[in-house]
Amino acid sequence: MDLKKYDKLRKKNDTKDFEGKNKGLDMWLFGFSFAGNASSIFFAYFLLFPALLKAATFNLGSGFGALALAFGLTLTFLTIFEIIKRYFVKNFSNDFVTNAKKISFKMVSWLGISAAIVGLSFYLSISGSKNFASTSIVEDKVAVTAVSSEIDSLTAVFDTRKSVYVDDNETLRRVTNELRQTLSETPLNYITARKEYQASIDKNAGIISENEAKILTIDVDFRARVKELNLNLDATKSDNQNEDKKTKLIFVIIVIANEILIIGGLYFREYYEHTLFLVNQDKFEKIYQQKDRYKSLASFIYSDGKKDVGNRVMPSMELKEAVKDKTKIKNPVKFVDDFLHNMEIMGIFETNGNRRNIVKSYQDALDIIENYDDSYRVLENMK
Repeated sequence: MDLKKYDKLRKKNDTKDFEGKNKGLDMWLFGFSFAGNASSIFFAYFLLFPALLKAATFNLGSGFGALALAFGLTLTFLTIFEIIKRYFVKNFSNDFVTNAKKISFKMVSWLGISAAIVGLSFYLSISGSKNFASTSIVEDKVAVTAVSSEIDSLTAVFDTRKSVYVDDNETLRRVTNELRQTLSETPLNYITARKEYQASIDKNAGIISENEAKILTIDVDFRARVKELNLNLDATKSDNQNEDKKTKLIFVIIVIANEILIIGGLYFREYYEHTLFLVNQDKFEKIYQQKDRYKSLASFIYSDGKKDVGNRVMPSMELKEAVKDKTKIKNPVKFVDDFLHNMEIMGIFETNGNRRNIVKSYQDALDIIENYDDSYRVLENMK
C-alpha cells in the first residue's frame, strides 16, 4: 500500500462516525420529504379542484374568474395543509426522540393530531389519485365514438349492397302488379296469352324470393359485423377498467410512499440532530459554558456597560476574590488568570505597565467573546 492509498482509506474511515455515516442520508431524506409534500398536493388537487370549480362556476358562472378562483383556493389550501402537517409531525418526532421514545400525555396529543392530519392528507391524495388515474371514461367515449362511426360506415356499405336487390324487387313487384292486372283483363279464351302472363308473374315471384334471400343474408352479415364490433368494444372497456385498476394501485403505492417519505424525513431529521447533539455534547458544552462565563465576567467588569474604552479593569486580585465568593467555579484563580489572558489575546483588554485598561466597547467585547468559540475549539481539540 502506498501513501496515497493510505490517505484515501484514512479519510474514508475518519468519516465513519455518526455524523459521517448519516449526514448524507439526513440531507436526502429531509429534501425528499418536500418532494413528498409536493406529490401529495399534486394528487389531492384532482379531488379538490373539480369540487371548487363546480361551486365557483355555479355561483360566478363559467369563465376565467371561476377557474382562477378554484385553482388559487386549491393550491392555497393544500399548501397550508401540508405545511401544518409538517409542523405537527416534526413536533411529535421531536418529543418522541428527546423523551427517549417514552410516550407521554403531551406526545399522545401530538400523535393524535398528527395521525388525524396525515390520515386526512392520505384520503385527499388517494381520492385525487383515483380521479387522476380514471382515464377509462375518456377512453371508453373515444372507443364508443369510433365504433359508432364504424357502424355508420358499415350501414352505408351494406345499404348500398342491399339497394340493388331492394330496387330490383320494387321494379319486379310493380311489373308483376301490372301483369296481374293485364291477366285479369285478358279473356279466358286467350289461353296462350294468359299462360305467358302467368309465367312472367311466376318468374318475377321467383326472382323476388331470391332477392329477399340475398337481402336477408346481407342483414345477417351486417348484424354479425355489428355484434363483433360491440364485443370488441366491451373487451376494450374491460381492458380500460383493468388498466385503471392497475394504475390506481400504482398511485396508491406512490401515495403511501409519499406519506412514509414525509414522516420518515422529518423524524430522521429530529433523530439525527438530537443524536448529533448528544454525541457532541461533552465535546462542545464546555466551550459554551466557558463562553457564557466569560460574557458574565465581562458584564461584571464593564458594570453592565457603564464602563467604556479607557476605563481601568478591576485588579486581578479583587476579581479573583469576587469570583471565589460569588460563584461555584472550581479553581477560580486559574479561571481568572486564563480569562484575563484570553481577553488580552482577543484585544479587549490591554496592559500598560501595572495597569490593565479596556480597549473595546462593551458590545464589541460581547461580540468578540461570542465569536471566539471556533478558535477556542481548535485549541481544545489539541489537548
